[in-house]
Amino acid sequence: MPSSMPHLIIAKKFNPNASIDFYIGSLAVDSIKDASVKAEAHMENSPNIESALKDLALNASSDYLLGHFLHLYVDWKWKNTHLKSFANNNGEKWFSKYRDEIGKITAFAFHNTEWACNLYNQLEHWDYNGFIETEFIKEASVRDYICSSKKWHVNNDLGTSEAFPPDLIEKFANDVVADFSEWYKI
Repeated sequence: MPSSMPHLIIAKKFNPNASIDFYIGSLAVDSIKDASVKAEAHMENSPNIESALKDLALNASSDYLLGHFLHLYVDWKWKNTHLKSFANNNGEKWFSKYRDEIGKITAFAFHNTEWACNLYNQLEHWDYNGFIETEFIKEASVRDYICSSKKWHVNNDLGTSEAFPPDLIEKFANDVVADFSEWYKI
């Protein structure tokens, strides 16, 4: 999925009054820096990601885990719609173009979302007491990811993405929240 702001927007749409744990969970998996570990944490090598996601949903026993699950669900939906289409339409060098467009999506969202800076401030000052590190996700990495993400957003106002304009992102966010709400009922 395109970076932290779209994940936070979707998390906010799913539960506008969620705990900070939920929002941390919706970002934490992207704090992983090693690409192969990140792919494993995103279940990209799972033979049946839908089944793996359903298993995870059954074990989402906290706000943090529900946010984590929502993140993986959003990435799965994005990958199978907009990412796949973008890659197919942009040839061999699609990835660098994609990263540029993702930067525009997330910067635009940050600078045009009323609650973004306040939520990032809350995320930065979250009490990590009781945070349970996993094989993939470490407290220090999550802290660093949130701080560096906020700093990047504050310092970058890049305009809108031509490939993924704000109305497309808004529609995707609304659709995925509706889908997730139904799908999560399992």
